[in-house]
Amino acid sequence: MKKTLAIFLLLLFLFLAWYSWGWYKETVVCCPEEVVEIEYGPLIFDCDSGEVITNDLWPDKKAEIIAGEVPGKQLLLVGPYFSGETESAGLARAERVKLLFAEILPETILVDARPGGDCEATKTNMLHELRYKWVTRSDDVIEHLDHTKVFYKFDSDEEITNAATLAYFDELATFLKSSGDAILITGYTDADGEEDYNLALGLKRAQEYKNHLVSLGVEESKIAVETKGEADSWKPNDTEENKRLNRRVEIKIID
Repeated sequence: MKKTLAIFLLLLFLFLAWYSWGWYKETVVCCPEEVVEIEYGPLIFDCDSGEVITNDLWPDKKAEIIAGEVPGKQLLLVGPYFSGETESAGLARAERVKLLFAEILPETILVDARPGGDCEATKTNMLHELRYKWVTRSDDVIEHLDHTKVFYKFDSDEEITNAATLAYFDELATFLKSSGDAILITGYTDADGEEDYNLALGLKRAQEYKNHLVSLGVEESKIAVETKGEADSWKPNDTEENKRLNRRVEIKIID
């Protein structure tokens, strides 16, 4: 009986040893942990120094950006500033990217900045949160990344019908008809005059541009208008030039 028990315990020990070795090989020894390779886009920024790092995808991306040039427009580069940074860091990054475009005259490249979130977490995003756009910049139209300012005559609700303004609205109408996007047009005034008058004038200005876009074939339902009057001035109302810049409509694509 004792002999049988001893044999049984020996066999049980051998089985457990074999099973344990198999488990060890499968879970510990067998297979190295798979290394996940992180893929970056054509351009990223060093999170410590802010330096620009490009790879073999950059020449094609750069060529794509240059190929998008529109006669009379300027290239706007909007650099990201990340968590814990100030806007100046984003401007510095945009200036570094600007140096990569030796084919374009420096005076035709503009820089701006925008919040970019966490630097490390956004490295896999396209261009590491850098944005670019070919924009119109003139005395009458200032196009930004996400909105456009169009300036108005003094105390008027008539459109400025110069070539630059008309060309911008022709382009905007073509884009809206093809994309189906909706826009908001907001009218602003300077601080001269009564508040109620300026509210009404701002709305007239916005409505005039809506009517112009509708005449170009844009669906009326895709254009919302509102007025801020003299509120939310872009510049202090302390000089004639600043007042001119406050007399404007702002156009923004909305969801």
